[in-house]
Amino acid sequence: MSAIQKRILRHLVNGNELSIRNMFIVRISNCSREVRRQVEQPLGIQLHREEIKWKDDLGSGYYFEYRLNPQDKERVLEHLTNLK
Repeated sequence: MSAIQKRILRHLVNGNELSIRNMFIVRISNCSREVRRQVEQPLGIQLHREEIKWKDDLGSGYYFEYRLNPQDKERVLEHLTNLK
């Protein structure tokens, strides 16, 4: 397990969301790519994605917040404890 994967999983297991607004906490540069590569594909799970829309004076857009689904929490915890 890579250090990036451990940081992402610990962040999600603690009940936190992961998005472009807070990805610096786990030190990743591309949130959507790393979620897919480090969490979803290796563990065979699907994170909950919530689309957040924003609008300001310069324009509008959207980004995703990723959360761990409650039914996958035990699986991720087991994965983390087995690989320590």
